[in-house]
Amino acid sequence: MNMLKSCFFYCAVLTKRNTRAHPMSSMANFSKQSMKESMSMDIDAEQNAIGGGSINEKPRFYQPNDNPIDSGGGRCNIDNTWNPSDNLSHMLHALAGIDRYPNYLSRFRQLSDIDLLEKALETRLSEVRRQRSEIVQRRAGIRQLVRRHISSEREVDVEKENCDCAELWCDHPLLSTPKTWIELRERKVLLDQAFKVAYTSTASRRNTRKAKSRKQTLSLPTVEDIINGKAQVYLDPSLLEDWMNQEMYDVYSFPLLSNEFCSLLRKTLRELSALAESDEFSHLQFGRRPIDLDTIGLGWVTDLVFHMFIQPMSLHLFAKTEKLAEEDIVDLESSSSTLDWRQGYVAGYSEDPKGYIGAQRHRLVPHTDDSEVTLNCCLGDEFEGGSVEFYGLRGTPEEGQFIGSVDRPNVGTAVIHSGRNLHAVSNVLSGDRYALIVWSRSWSHVRSSTCPCCWLNRRQDSTCICSKRWN
Repeated sequence: MNMLKSCFFYCAVLTKRNTRAHPMSSMANFSKQSMKESMSMDIDAEQNAIGGGSINEKPRFYQPNDNPIDSGGGRCNIDNTWNPSDNLSHMLHALAGIDRYPNYLSRFRQLSDIDLLEKALETRLSEVRRQRSEIVQRRAGIRQLVRRHISSEREVDVEKENCDCAELWCDHPLLSTPKTWIELRERKVLLDQAFKVAYTSTASRRNTRKAKSRKQTLSLPTVEDIINGKAQVYLDPSLLEDWMNQEMYDVYSFPLLSNEFCSLLRKTLRELSALAESDEFSHLQFGRRPIDLDTIGLGWVTDLVFHMFIQPMSLHLFAKTEKLAEEDIVDLESSSSTLDWRQGYVAGYSEDPKGYIGAQRHRLVPHTDDSEVTLNCCLGDEFEGGSVEFYGLRGTPEEGQFIGSVDRPNVGTAVIHSGRNLHAVSNVLSGDRYALIVWSRSWSHVRSSTCPCCWLNRRQDSTCICSKRWN
């Protein structure tokens, strides 16, 4: 009898616990039909490798049927519906169980169920290996493409034939990694105001710390150390106020890259794309998808923007709303952002994407980014249309509502916003529009305490299964 009571008590606890599900986010005041029509206007945009539907709003490979899988009420004579190969939720349940419970698989009634899990995991592992192999081959091809491009302008050391792509640029007068503040200024990478904000803030912080410590050994961090993440940058809030504009809630703009540097990037990418059209490199499809700066050896541009601007700015703009600070902020100067990962790529838009090398699409459907913070910097060229439209933060009542747009910014002007801010790019009506996009993530903080479901739906709840407080 005591055992029976214990069973009833255990079932009651499970029932109560199962009713505490997260509320699903809904698209408030947003027309699903209009969204559907908008997203169906451009098939190419949906299929593009980076951005838009195919990466940010991936079509589900499993469509549940109308019959609930637990209709048998736990009876043993019903058909087994366990299938982690076709049902992602089954896979996630199994992984969570293995991670949390000792001997979790001993609960499976049949060994064939464990075999199904093993098969599903092997399939995923096989896909990981396939993608890795393709990436290795593609990067090797792009390295040869970059080497061919550079050798057409100057002689390349034979010893660098199989070196990393970044080393191929080390002797380039304008695209090698800058090491000093003087070099950064003389190359005109940044607009004067952006350079002033970064340099003045860094020098001021050095002087303040020097006075507090009463030591004379503190030196100004080099640009090379900042790019390599060895030195933390703090931006003076008083300088940010005159430099930045708030376009709307959670969306800010500021002048960043110089016109000369934007022009140099466009010219370089166009030349690489044109060379990639040759028979030798056509298999790379280089000019038909967004171009990752790390892959072509120019990752220092991404690192410069990330470490010098995105990381310190996120403490001022998104520390609380996106939980990007390790703890409650008392002193910004002594705090650090939890953003610890970045990806930078150049996306192209054109009135006629198929007719122009390097421009992959003419618009971008409403979507969120796979990032905590996104920076979008206009590289030019001459174009009309191509506004960045915002439709509210996912996980808020404003989700899906048109909030506003940032119309054709000046060349070199950057827009920064949280990744969960629904946004789109309107049709490019004429010309070609290029943008440097930098995605930033917080693997050590945000994504280490939030499951994929809660993260995608932007639920910040301590009862998430990945939270330290769960159960």
